Amino acid sequence: MRVGTGTRITLRVVALGYLFVLVAVPIGVILWRAFEPGLATFIASISTPAAISALNLSLLIIAIVVPLNVVFGVVTALALVRGRFRGRGLLQAVVDLPFAVSPIVVGVSLIMLWGVNGWFGAIDRAGFQVIFGLPGMVLATIFVTLPFVVREVEPVLHEIGTEQEQAASTLGADRWQTFWRITLPAIRWGLTYGVVLTVARALGEFGAVIMVSSGFPGVSQTLTLLVHARYIDDHNTYGAYAAATLLMGIALLVLLLMTLLDRKRSDR
Repeated sequence: MRVGTGTRITLRVVALGYLFVLVAVPIGVILWRAFEPGLATFIASISTPAAISALNLSLLIIAIVVPLNVVFGVVTALALVRGRFRGRGLLQAVVDLPFAVSPIVVGVSLIMLWGVNGWFGAIDRAGFQVIFGLPGMVLATIFVTLPFVVREVEPVLHEIGTEQEQAASTLGADRWQTFWRITLPAIRWGLTYGVVLTVARALGEFGAVIMVSSGFPGVSQTLTLLVHARYIDDHNTYGAYAAATLLMGIALLVLLLMTLLDRKRSDR
């Protein structure tokens, strides 16, 4: 179907206008409010002990979640693509579950499981705090970021097939050698893209984390929770804008890396 020049221009204007209203305007307002008092004020706001602790905790959660999701994602993708077993459809559904379930529901479920009166409450009563501590926040973040590595690696495995792996096995390579020298190099761009998506999702997670976090500054407060606490609890509007700008800056760096990797993967 041919589309006229006027129609194309109209569609572009509508799309750009839509993005401008929903994305560019809010970002511009946040940046203007954050830097209006000056750069020194902005730096002072994001250099407070609470802000530094929130940033460190966010990065710590990412450092824990990403390796676990990489291992789980690669193993699960290999099982779904290379394996034929009962329950395969159920595993596919479980992997996609975080896309369908609200993060708030995830947080409530974790409380029911790991809280003092939950199914595994004996662990909490024994002195190992899961809910309202780092372990609960890690569990919540793992759940919401679960699908990304799997869904990025799975199509790559379908594309490369099994011929090279079979050839390596015929030449005497064991499973680990085949994976390390054949499979992993072939999926590295898909895996890297999945890692970047996981980092971006983990960095911006709010709904599930706020349910399993105490929210105390310096204890269990991530950057997203810091923005919420400053804006809602402390009525520190400027501090919230500054923290949001810091979070947005990190997210933009992740987005830039994701774009570069996507181009690299397309070239490959």
